[in-house]
Amino acid sequence: MAVRIKNNLNIWEFKEYSRWYRIDKKMAFFFRKIKWMFQRAKYGYCDKDLWSLDYTLGNYIASSVNELANRTHGYPFDTTAEEWDEILRTIAKNFYLATNEEEWVNPYEDMLEYGAWYKDLSDDKKEYWDKWFTVEREHDLLRENRRQEGFQLLSKWFTHLWD
Repeated sequence: MAVRIKNNLNIWEFKEYSRWYRIDKKMAFFFRKIKWMFQRAKYGYCDKDLWSLDYTLGNYIASSVNELANRTHGYPFDTTAEEWDEILRTIAKNFYLATNEEEWVNPYEDMLEYGAWYKDLSDDKKEYWDKWFTVEREHDLLRENRRQEGFQLLSKWFTHLWD
């Protein structure tokens, strides 16, 4: 029987030094935040925003249009105030739901067995995977439809987004 010997030469494994390692990571992230703050002030965006620009723009549109719906005093001449509020809320809701997917969990997620090839699974396990893929596709189509509806409303009413 092989005996595993712990290597005590790594100072980060000691309890008394582990908090310093966390502080080091927090300091590095703190300096990145400062860098991103200056980039946003100078360019209007930062490296973090560019990492996932679709997510950044979707959240920006959703929060901005929602705030406009909360503060608006006027509306286009061919709508009523209630219709305009509904249009703005629909744009905000669709962009929010299209970009924020972490709130949704596939109901078949817990039944899956990871680490095996699909062809090596038994028939009942393949059935769970097929159901999981079907539900994922349906959810992706729903998100795409929301995104398209949000873009259509945004392009139609783009010149009317004023307060």
